[in-house]
Amino acid sequence: MFIKFWGVRGSIPHSISSVAWVDHIEKIMKDFFKSGFQNSDDVTAYLKSKTVLEVGGFGTATTCVQVSQGPQSIIIDGGSGIKSMSDEWIKQPTAGAPTEFHILLTHFHFDHVMGLPFFLPHFKTGCRIHYYSPHSEMESIVRSLFQKPMFPVEFSTIGADVQFHKIEAYKPSIINGFTVTAYKTDHPDLNYGYKIQSNGKTYAHAVDNEGLRRTPTELGVDAGLYDGADLLYYDAQYDEEGMLEKKGWGHGTSVRGFEVCSHFNIKQILLAHHDPAFSIEDSLRQKKKTEQVYQDKFTQLNLNWDYAYEGLSLEI
Repeated sequence: MFIKFWGVRGSIPHSISSVAWVDHIEKIMKDFFKSGFQNSDDVTAYLKSKTVLEVGGFGTATTCVQVSQGPQSIIIDGGSGIKSMSDEWIKQPTAGAPTEFHILLTHFHFDHVMGLPFFLPHFKTGCRIHYYSPHSEMESIVRSLFQKPMFPVEFSTIGADVQFHKIEAYKPSIINGFTVTAYKTDHPDLNYGYKIQSNGKTYAHAVDNEGLRRTPTELGVDAGLYDGADLLYYDAQYDEEGMLEKKGWGHGTSVRGFEVCSHFNIKQILLAHHDPAFSIEDSLRQKKKTEQVYQDKFTQLNLNWDYAYEGLSLEI
């Protein structure tokens, strides 16, 4: 099973300013020479010595994740990251490009649906797009995104065949060859996490999740989201100090993600839904704090953990 992260930012798309990018590039260039490199032939070696996060940051787009197994795939949420996925799709030769898409929606906060009107298959005759969610209002909300004066193309005029499927929470559904089960997360507006299973592998998608419940007993039936996960994608927009002011906002911390892993014997976790208020350096400092907390309290878990970034692709 392959997972690609087209958008990992929380709450709103955000890039540092042009001036801030110049400052960041200046720091990178100075570090190049401080690290002992001298000329253009050394650039590749220098970049290999750094992480993607240190050089390129975490990304600007909001939540969109693609889960694939062979030619089949499922898309989770239509944040602004889905536009990048759409841009890649339009570049493919017509004969090889997929024409059918399956989109799971967790909830309808704008950062998770804002990219849907820019998903180009909507406007291509011959394409078929399936939407899935336990939310009964799914169809009316998606349709409302395609209407004037907010968007110039009315839903009734788009070329694709768009179908809406209400699924039942806690009941496994077969979607494009994947077994998909929805569970509730800790969020002020009803939000669903998704467990996606295929070929003996399990991906657990748990962003927009404050992580108030972390043990099997606390979670009850929602413990199913984490049980047996090979990869957990977890909301860590804040740290525990920040949660003193952000309680009830529906976003979590790395500590809570690590605790979930400890209770469910999960060995790989990616932390995401990065704070849009953060610069690259802010997010790197938060990651450094997470590294220290992990070493102090969770190293015995032997976790494979990291912060997700836009464009990351991995296999489980």
